[in-house]
Amino acid sequence: MQSAQNRPDLYSNVARNIVAPAWALWERSPYLNHLRYLEESQYRSLDEVQADQWTRLKAVLKHAYETTAFYRERFDSIGIRPDDIRTWQDFNALPVLSKDDIRNNIDTMLSSVVPREQLIQRKTSGSTGVSLAVYVDDASRQLKRACTIRHDRWAGWNLGEVVACIWGNPEYKKSWRGHLRNAFLERAVYLDTLRMDEQAMLEFHRTVLRRKPTLFFGHAHSLYLFARFVERKGLEPPRPRGVISTAMVLHDFERAMIESVFGCPVTNRYGCEEASLLACECEAHDGLHINCDTIVLECLNGGGPVAPGEVGALVVTDLTNYGMPLIRYKVGDTGRMAMGPCSCGRSYPRLASLEGRIADYVRTPEGEYISGISLTENFAMDLAGIRQLQIVQRKIDYLLFRVVPGQGWSETDRKALARLVEKRFGTAMRHDVEYVDGIQNESSGKYRFCISELGGDQL
Repeated sequence: MQSAQNRPDLYSNVARNIVAPAWALWERSPYLNHLRYLEESQYRSLDEVQADQWTRLKAVLKHAYETTAFYRERFDSIGIRPDDIRTWQDFNALPVLSKDDIRNNIDTMLSSVVPREQLIQRKTSGSTGVSLAVYVDDASRQLKRACTIRHDRWAGWNLGEVVACIWGNPEYKKSWRGHLRNAFLERAVYLDTLRMDEQAMLEFHRTVLRRKPTLFFGHAHSLYLFARFVERKGLEPPRPRGVISTAMVLHDFERAMIESVFGCPVTNRYGCEEASLLACECEAHDGLHINCDTIVLECLNGGGPVAPGEVGALVVTDLTNYGMPLIRYKVGDTGRMAMGPCSCGRSYPRLASLEGRIADYVRTPEGEYISGISLTENFAMDLAGIRQLQIVQRKIDYLLFRVVPGQGWSETDRKALARLVEKRFGTAMRHDVEYVDGIQNESSGKYRFCISELGGDQL
């Protein structure tokens, strides 16, 4: 008799060849057409890739100037019109867009020709603890959806196959349509990173052995934590074809543990809520290919590009979002650019490494582990009055919340924070709030949303 992990997944063919096209037709979504093009075009020459980028960039700049008050004023203030930008050097003269620029000007950044009711809000605080909302038009979202699937396939997965997600707050639970979509098309099973206790991990382990996912997807350290749990408990290891690690810096020791336990390569990925997938490793695992089909990615230091191998601030221009253009947006992360071509044959330039995102876990007095990335959604995003937030665990039963209060901060928010602490960490967890004017990056350039001072082999 075949084990659960070795039995063929016959339904995946149904999901891929029948359910996915039918659902796309019902949604009037072109993402499968985009996917076919992206699969065919990914081995274009670098000259072709950059020519396509330039054409898309010029169109976005023209659209932004003509349809948004923000960019029209920004361009006029420096005496530049879109037609004046004829080279990449001209483009580099445009000012960098900050998170505060977006926060303070969001209404004037929206295109006047794209109805607001047709835009999708994407809200994030990422690893910086700073809540931010942007809007995306549906055409952009569908192209990015196809890009994500193409990059998922680099890890060995295929559309319609089961995915094991070590993640928080799954979207599908928000509606009956989401439940149907997940059951028949996306086929994702979740381990909620807000509650990675022993019971939850054992239940998830049983589920993945039964559902036999071909892909594991999750926060870098969450994947590591689950892999180490499987090893320490002597459990039968899952055997996916690939693992995708995202949302945090993937350390070498984490990659080694995950690959040892799961018996397959880890694919490192970089993205942000504001512009979706930014870069991803291919099968060669030699740097992260920049997603040139939807973005321009710059690596800057002091306003100019850094040499390959040097650390710089990452700046993104979205080539597809016409509803709310993002031009030279400083995402708040740092990275290094790679030199030379990749052995996979794709010409897309690569990030050698991502240097920025680190978030520790909080450990509760009851022994549960809670992901710092997931906590972002439950504190910085849920408390509208918070400008910026950092959580520091000083003792097993004591947390310090460093809060940069926004204009709307009030005693009501302070009480709401206390309720969230009790809900997420239990009644035994004590806490204090320290009000500060700002929270600085570390000397390495990294911002840590969540810091554990417990020391030792905490996780």
